[in-house]
Amino acid sequence: MAILVLTFLVFAILYRFINIKLTFFIQPVITFLILLYALFLTGIVLKHRIIFGFYHLLFLDSLNAVLIIIIASLSFLVAIYSIGYFKNELKSGLPENKVKEYYFWMNFFIFAMLLLSISNNLGILWVAIEGTTLATTFLISFYRNKEAVEAGWKYIIICSIGIAFAFFGIVLLYFVSSSFLGESLNALNWTDIMKVAPHLNKHILDIAFIFVLVGFGTKVGFAPFHFWLPDAHSEAPTPVSALMSGVLLNCALYAIIRIYAILNMDGQAYFANELLMFFGLFTVFIASIFIIKQNDYKRLLAYSSMEHMGIIAFAFSISTPLAIFAAILGMINHAFTKSLMFFSTGSVLSNYHTKKISDIRGLFKILPFTAVFMIIGVLAITGNPPFSIFISEFLTLLASFKADYALEGILLLSFLVLIFIGFIRHFVGMAAGEPVLEKKKENIYMIFPMFLILIVILTFGIYIPEDFKILVTNIVVIVKGAHGSRLQ
Repeated sequence: MAILVLTFLVFAILYRFINIKLTFFIQPVITFLILLYALFLTGIVLKHRIIFGFYHLLFLDSLNAVLIIIIASLSFLVAIYSIGYFKNELKSGLPENKVKEYYFWMNFFIFAMLLLSISNNLGILWVAIEGTTLATTFLISFYRNKEAVEAGWKYIIICSIGIAFAFFGIVLLYFVSSSFLGESLNALNWTDIMKVAPHLNKHILDIAFIFVLVGFGTKVGFAPFHFWLPDAHSEAPTPVSALMSGVLLNCALYAIIRIYAILNMDGQAYFANELLMFFGLFTVFIASIFIIKQNDYKRLLAYSSMEHMGIIAFAFSISTPLAIFAAILGMINHAFTKSLMFFSTGSVLSNYHTKKISDIRGLFKILPFTAVFMIIGVLAITGNPPFSIFISEFLTLLASFKADYALEGILLLSFLVLIFIGFIRHFVGMAAGEPVLEKKKENIYMIFPMFLILIVILTFGIYIPEDFKILVTNIVVIVKGAHGSRLQ
């Protein structure tokens, strides 16, 4: 398992010393090999449920197996997309050293996310999340203009405060677990804590969860801690926005769910469920307001990321097997679909050099392939069939009604209708109308990843593999402890 993380750390350093053309070739190859390795490890997890590494400080089960596949898949797609994106940037006058800087911090970012995802020790998990903050601060402020630097400062200040809250929550967790496990590293190992979870002080656990939810929830982008997110996505290079939205937010939410699982042994996390439902619905509500009135398409996509994190949190709060299935499916669907949206709008930005929705018209005539993928992405991200997000959102609403959360489900549905209207109004206007530029030649390195994503979201919209169902069945057991695993 250490190969997963160490590979990216090694290449982060190596890219500072090799030719940029060689970097363009190596990065897709390495990320593809890591994806194959992640799938291989997942196959082992399907047979053995859980595997350990490095003195039990690292581990892999069904829950983080899904996460490493998301990380590895999007890292591969971003590696391909970055070739076209940065070739355009080099033609526009960006120095080669800046591109090397991008690859250094990007690989360090992936390294930190993978370390986060396979850490059994909650202390290492916290350090890894702090590592993602460091890497993404430099990536957000990559262009070093006034807006980018301000976005980077806002991001590191707000997220560092949030992570400090999470740190205190983990300290409280260590305090209660050490009473049973002793004052050692084992008292921070998730697998060891789960063994004694039913005996831990419930009141202290609830307090610890509040700090963890607020702390890591800041990284997720839950309202009202989301203020960094629109600026960060608006100013970061497009490949960075895709990884942050599609992967980093899922990683932060994953950290919350790991702590939530400790509270939820035997389905007793009533207080935690109420908090997740509140933050989930409130975040979707806030996102819907800003999406309707937005005139910056990258900021709009940032608010859309908030929306989907809110939906996933809402699904977890219902805490039935069906809802957990919908939540995991939602994590995967959002990761790929949002990357499709960022990739397509990144192509628009490379040609129009503006992020204002009102300045862009006639995309079908100027960038026809990009326009097609963008409109498909709009339909997919707003939950239309036959795309995969429709399945996860439908199952989330179905689970809410079956679990007697009908009012909350209706509220969520009404917010989703507002978001659908906002997306259609903004993006159809960009694609239609009279063009303001001449037709452009589209870059194959930027188009090909969009095609691959389209295959994924269509496949998951009409067929869910049996191995994935087995993984989710195992995840239900992980999140709910002794409760049943049948989807119902």
